[in-house]
Amino acid sequence: MFGVRKTGLWEGLAALFGGVGFICGRPRNWGYASVPAIVAVVLTGLFGTGFVWLSVWGAAKILDPSSGTWAEVGVWVLRVVLGIVALLVAALLGLTLAQPVSGFALDELSRRQERELGEGREWPEAPGAFFRSLRVTFFGLLFGVAAVASLSVITFFIPIAGVVTIPLKFYASALVVAWDLLDYPLGLRGLGVRARIRWCTDHLAAVSGLGLAAGALLLVPGLGLLLLPIGVAGATRLVVLSEKTRA
Repeated sequence: MFGVRKTGLWEGLAALFGGVGFICGRPRNWGYASVPAIVAVVLTGLFGTGFVWLSVWGAAKILDPSSGTWAEVGVWVLRVVLGIVALLVAALLGLTLAQPVSGFALDELSRRQERELGEGREWPEAPGAFFRSLRVTFFGLLFGVAAVASLSVITFFIPIAGVVTIPLKFYASALVVAWDLLDYPLGLRGLGVRARIRWCTDHLAAVSGLGLAAGALLLVPGLGLLLLPIGVAGATRLVVLSEKTRA
């Protein structure tokens, strides 16, 4: 299905910025593009409400406020601390789950991008798309956590190695971002995890370009959820390019 020609770093960089034009320059796509942000806000709100309630309830169970003034102060301090942790965990879960929950919208954007590029194919709806996306997301997350944790341990014991490990951390994170974005065009083609690994290995330079460009944009506060639909469009452009240029 895929060609043997290796796309390069520049193709990966250019694909992402092509995705910017596709999303920002097409008002008809704005509705689908806004879905991940809306889902993240809703999920964060729901998780936050539940976790904060649990933190308030749990603080009273840990410390009995009726024991005295200091116990009552301790309960309020504990509630504040647990509440902050609860909100952070809620935000993390909301952002993590926003991608698979928004899969229907991101799949549609990927299809639209293919049609605009002149690809006449209509990919059939794949059963279990949500669980596919969830599995792929957590696989990438596992790789990212393992890589960053390993590099952090090296930096801790050998501080001078930071000149190498810190850029490698960013690169590993960029690969995870690209892996997540490629989920949609590769998912439309029915590729499993192993086949995706092979595809990414065959086009490592282009995948690196896509991930590094996306990772750089993620450093800008507030662009995380806006980057998701843009990145999916860019990843689709990259996959289509790899097919058009096959030997």
